[in-house]
Amino acid sequence: MKLKKSIHWGVAAGLMLANVSLVQADIKEDARKVFADQAPSVLGVRGVLKVSITMNGQPGGNQEKELWSNGVVVADGLVAVAYRTIKPDLAANVGNRPGLKLESELSELKLIDASGEDYDAKLVLHDEDLGLAFVALNPEGDKAADFKASAVDCSKDVEVLHLDELIGVGRMSEKLRSEAQVNMGRVSAIVKRPRLLYIQQGISMSKPVFTQKGEFVGLTVALKNTGPVPVVLPAKYMRKLIDQAKEKQAELKK
Repeated sequence: MKLKKSIHWGVAAGLMLANVSLVQADIKEDARKVFADQAPSVLGVRGVLKVSITMNGQPGGNQEKELWSNGVVVADGLVAVAYRTIKPDLAANVGNRPGLKLESELSELKLIDASGEDYDAKLVLHDEDLGLAFVALNPEGDKAADFKASAVDCSKDVEVLHLDELIGVGRMSEKLRSEAQVNMGRVSAIVKRPRLLYIQQGISMSKPVFTQKGEFVGLTVALKNTGPVPVVLPAKYMRKLIDQAKEKQAELKK
């Protein structure tokens, strides 16, 4: 009798493992499709950060650093980016040093598409509290007329739950041929106040995040008051700024 029970338990365990494997295979297959569908909307963002240093009012030197980030197209020629990836918080990096003053300027902004082609761009709007910035194609750029990139659908409020799988899509640096990349994360916490945020593990900063169905959830950003840990800022907060960013973008054409 004991042998018979052991056989039954063994069969049940085998079936459970087989079901888990099938579910995991389905998740990966969904993620691959989302990745293939959404990667064209993800661009690389390159720029140069010029830092001027003064100490007790005296010049302390200048530095230049090349920056690389990811962005997602949210409207024609308009790209949403995690603000801190293109404008790092220098004061937080060096700590509180009396007499030390750091000023930074972002320049030489470029949008990089899947083919590795770069296009002149400008920062048109940012919200430091939300950790969100918008970079627009410069219509006066040499190759502006050739720019083509489809936008993600930001019009829906997509709700995700604890332990839901998330899919993040990014683009690697030009040293790695600007290849698209995909990561998977899982919702570990949901912050509801003062604004809705999804805490996840597995997807790095400035990447658009999608559900297994390919629905756009939001962008990973660092909020001003929560440090460098990337959180998913839902699309509804982005929509509030997209219209303002479009107005700023339109001024580039004047």
